[in-house]
Amino acid sequence: MLEAHSHRLNQVIQRIQALISRKEVIEAWLQKQNQQPKQQLTDAVTQRQHLAELELLINRLHPADIALLLELIPPEQRLLVWHQVQHCHAGAVLLELSDSVRSKLLNAYRTEDLTAVTQHLESDEIADLLQELPEEIVPDLLSSLPGTEREDVRSALSFPENSVGAWMEFDMPVVVQDNMTLDNVLAYLRQEGELPDNSGHIMVTDSSGILQGTLALEDLLTHKGDISISALIDKHPITFQTKDSAEEAARSFERYELIVAPVVNAHNKLVGVLRVSALMDLIDKLTQQKLLAQAGLSKEENLFDPITKSAKNRWPWIALNLMIVFAASQIIDQFEGVISQTAALAALLPITANIGGNAGNQVVALVIRGLATKQLDASNRFQLVKKELSIAIMNGTIWGIITGLLTFALYQDASLGLVMLLAMFCTMLFAACIGVAIPILLKAMGQDPALGSSVIITGTTDTLGFLIFLGLATMIL
Repeated sequence: MLEAHSHRLNQVIQRIQALISRKEVIEAWLQKQNQQPKQQLTDAVTQRQHLAELELLINRLHPADIALLLELIPPEQRLLVWHQVQHCHAGAVLLELSDSVRSKLLNAYRTEDLTAVTQHLESDEIADLLQELPEEIVPDLLSSLPGTEREDVRSALSFPENSVGAWMEFDMPVVVQDNMTLDNVLAYLRQEGELPDNSGHIMVTDSSGILQGTLALEDLLTHKGDISISALIDKHPITFQTKDSAEEAARSFERYELIVAPVVNAHNKLVGVLRVSALMDLIDKLTQQKLLAQAGLSKEENLFDPITKSAKNRWPWIALNLMIVFAASQIIDQFEGVISQTAALAALLPITANIGGNAGNQVVALVIRGLATKQLDASNRFQLVKKELSIAIMNGTIWGIITGLLTFALYQDASLGLVMLLAMFCTMLFAACIGVAIPILLKAMGQDPALGSSVIITGTTDTLGFLIFLGLATMIL
């Protein structure tokens, strides 16, 4: 089923792209022609037909697929597609887009258009969009919202970006009070005409809104109706506070297989719910940011961003890498004499550096993951260093011997083989140390541990690999 859906989606996207291309070709041709009024009318009708088909195809797609389409096409075509998206879908599409694409499309909207879009969104979703808007538009948009929704939006905007409060929903599922019986709850559900969401639990509060626990739908249906729900509720459900880290909450959802969880304020008053769907969006966003950061790219960069913007985003890390490479070149230059005497060194030089970079990146990935999941902290760092050094000694010995034997077999030089053995061993040992140190140091400096770590570890291990290999060659050969 999934494969069939993907195939149909690809066909629709290709059809939409073909319509856009055809429209551009016709417009370019029309500008070059001196047409009679009748022909102009015919061409105008053709253009409207293309736009009507384009609008129909676009609005039949799921909002997430429309967002994918907008990110696939070049920037100059996005506004054409965006203006065909109906207001009832536009809000959901905006929430699915990357930050850089969304901000540009929002700037193309008038305040009255944004007001129409927000009518189809929840309070927390409106708050997400408002953070992308120019400040002068926000008061007018807020004033257009109903009173209760306006207050919910303001509350959502007051929370830090990666806190539970910023990701929770204010529109809660069924909430009952702890002084009710099961029959009262059933009557209330019939009156409201809705059931609890797929978490299978009903939120229970006291008359002041203080969370008392959760009632399982199973208990509601299998016990006598005159029993008070206070006797059946789970008084210690997994609960989050608005100030908690959303990333930590996502790990709790995964650990305890949660679908929905109550969110309380500092006074334990129920203020919202946190859903797994929202946290999946958060984890996806953080994962993409970390992948970009590890390569030294800005989290704001988009695939089809302007060339100058993308180039500037990459300059700092290119400059850093250039400095490291120049340092490596100066190291090689200092050993020009030994390289000229043993030509094989030039051929063997990249081996230890590349292997060291690979080993270092493996350690970096492991340490970044440990820091992200809170498995690695000050209490067990020494244990990790000890483990990684042991692995480096083992791998350095095994692969150093293999590399040394291969070198001897190729060049029939035992001394050169010994140089490769020792260089491989030492490089892998240093790579392990650096691989552990870089993410921990970045974390201690208040930076993302993934920030440019791949660039730093590769450049550093290359430089050290050259220094170790040529230094050993000088001493032994």
